[in-house]
Order: sequence, then C-alpha cells, then structure tokens
Amino acid sequence: MKAIKNPVKNDAVHPARLQIVKMKKTGIITILNVNNYGAELQAFALHHKLKLMGYDNEIINYLYYKNPNYKSEQLSKPLIKTSFKNSLKDLVLKWLDKYSAFKYPEIARKRKQRFDDFHKKHTALSPVYKSYSDLYNAKLEYDNYIVGSDQVWNPNNGTNMAPYFLTFAPESANKISYASSFGVGHVNETYHPQYKEWLNNLNHTSTRESDGVKIIKSISDKDATHVVDPTLLLSKNEWGELLVPYKTEEPYILFFIFKKNKYAEELAYKIQKRTGYKIIRVCKNEMPLEPDDKILNIRDFGPLEFLGLYSGASVVLTTSFHGSIFSLIFEKPFYTITPASKNNNSRQESLMTVVDLKERLLREGDEVNLDKLNDINFEEVKRKLDKQIGISTEFLKNSLK
Repeated sequence: MKAIKNPVKNDAVHPARLQIVKMKKTGIITILNVNNYGAELQAFALHHKLKLMGYDNEIINYLYYKNPNYKSEQLSKPLIKTSFKNSLKDLVLKWLDKYSAFKYPEIARKRKQRFDDFHKKHTALSPVYKSYSDLYNAKLEYDNYIVGSDQVWNPNNGTNMAPYFLTFAPESANKISYASSFGVGHVNETYHPQYKEWLNNLNHTSTRESDGVKIIKSISDKDATHVVDPTLLLSKNEWGELLVPYKTEEPYILFFIFKKNKYAEELAYKIQKRTGYKIIRVCKNEMPLEPDDKILNIRDFGPLEFLGLYSGASVVLTTSFHGSIFSLIFEKPFYTITPASKNNNSRQESLMTVVDLKERLLREGDEVNLDKLNDINFEEVKRKLDKQIGISTEFLKNSLK
C-alpha cells in the first residue's frame, strides 16, 4: 500500500492554528509643536529609539499650553498661580512670535513648513488633543504610557501638570516616566502633597537630572533612576543619517543663543579674532537680532537643518541645554553660558558633572582661557556617556511590557 504524503510540512504552521497576536503599543506624552529645536528633537528621539528597540509607539499629540492652538480651560489651570510677571512674559513672547511671522511671512512659512515636515516624515503622531478635556475624554488604548523628557514637571509651568503624570491613562496601564525634568533644584514643600499623589501614579520613574532623583525621593520616597536626555539615546551616526548638511567652505562658530547676550557676543568675537571663523546665530523665530554682516542670522531652519549646522560647526557657544547635548554628540569644542543672576542651573550642572566638563559651564562674567578651547577629550566623554546611556536603555527595557 502506497503511503499518503502529508501535504503540510512538519515545520509549517497550519492555517487553522494561526493566531493573530496584537503587538503591544506605547503612547508618549511630552512637549512638542512649540517651534523649538530641543523640544522637537527630544520628542522624536525617544519615539525613534523605542522604534529601533522594536517597540511600536506613537506620540500622544497633546498640545503644550504655549502652542497657539491650545485651548485653555478651568481644568487646565496651573498648580501654582502664574505670577503677573510670568503672565506678561508669556503674552509678550506670543505677541513677538506673531509679529515676527507677520513682518517676515515668507521666512515664517518656510520655517513652519520645515518643522511640520520633520514630524510628518519622521514621527508617528496620534490625533491632536487641543485641550485638557479633549485628552481626558479620549478613549486611549495603549499598553504602555510614557511621559517623556523636557521640563514637563517644572512647578512654574503655566498649566495643569496632571497629564504629564499620566493621570489620563487607565488605572491598569503600565505608566513610565522617562527623563522627565523638574527644571529646578527644589520644589516648595507646599506643593509636595500634590506632587506625591502624581508621582505615586507612576509604575516606573526616571528623571533627567541628579537633583530630580533627590526631589522624587524627598517627596515620595521613591528611588528614581537617573537617565540621559532622549537625544543622547541616538548616536552621532544615527543623527548624521537624518540631518540636512549646511553647505559652506568657511569654518564657523555656531551661536545657539536666542536672546541678545553681551557677554556671549564678546566671547564669540574673541574666538573669531583668534580663529578667523565667521559667526552664525540660530534664531528663535523669524526676527533677526543683528545685521548679517556681523553675525549671520539663520531664521528659517527646521530641526534637520539645525542638526546640519551642528555637524559642520568648528566651535559652539550656547545657553541651551540641548545645545550642550548636541555639542557633545557631534564632538564640538563648546562653552555653555548661564545667567549670572540665576543660581539654579541644575540641568546643565547635572550634564556637565556626568561628562566631567564643569569648566565648560560658564557664568556670565567668567574669565575664559581660550588657549584651552579645543582641550576636550571626546573619547573620554563618550566612555562616560555610554555608561549612562546603557543604564537608560536598560531602564526602558525593564519598564516596558
């Protein structure tokens, strides 16, 4: 009798036995869509890193209160009543942004298009939630919820911070903070009970600064993990694959300082006198801060063009936290300048302590020995950062379901 051949191979799966496995999905809430290079790039970086690690994820597109399309309401009132001075400052900044866009419409259009195109091409976003109520009434079904980096926990934020402690997520969901920042060295004890309630809503807690670890411990007795900013989770090569190169034959000093700063400008001119390099300023909006024959003002670049400027720079001067980070990533000699009037520079101090470059953190008025301008051992910096990046990646792996 002839044997009947089995039509299904031993290593094949019979169709009747196939199961549809739903991939677990992660939603990230953070600060983005605020026309700010650091904010947009840190939001993208966490999203992209999780994707590289194999996690399906998207950013929950909840508009930050500074976005012109955000709808403020009673429920979104801040924990700390905004002072008249800060309210006036926010109003003036919004007016300046509108005025600069009105005065320079073509530059504003190109800049906005580049920011929008960056996220359309590289970032998976949920539908837009324009108000606190929109977010809390949404039927979200993520398995993991992450509150991302930047100063989402700053007590001086002019909005209700509850969303940034994931109180909109289902109670049973896995809730994680990654590199969330207070942006200050301490939180007034008056607000500890509310912060404690919010922090206790999280299953896994990490923060971007060493001061943040101490604040969380003092408020909630939780042991938070000190992790790196999301932008550091991507390597120089990974950022290099994305950027739009800045084409020039001349070496230049990148001046990533949004406001007029006499001390920083004088330092830039001293470096220029010594090196012969031209100076390029990245502007906050479409408004130029000085004539281009003195300092070239770049006003219409998006995030990828901004990265191209960093990649090509010979020296960097910055007042920005993310300006310091990209100087480290692209291995550029740099100085970070902090105001003489403020004692709280915890973000910058924490970063410079990790890489042992405290001498690169200047207070306005400090004397600088430019003979040591290029004296940074970036191999040693990378070794120190790699250790922290490893801790950060493990935190994500251990926290995500």
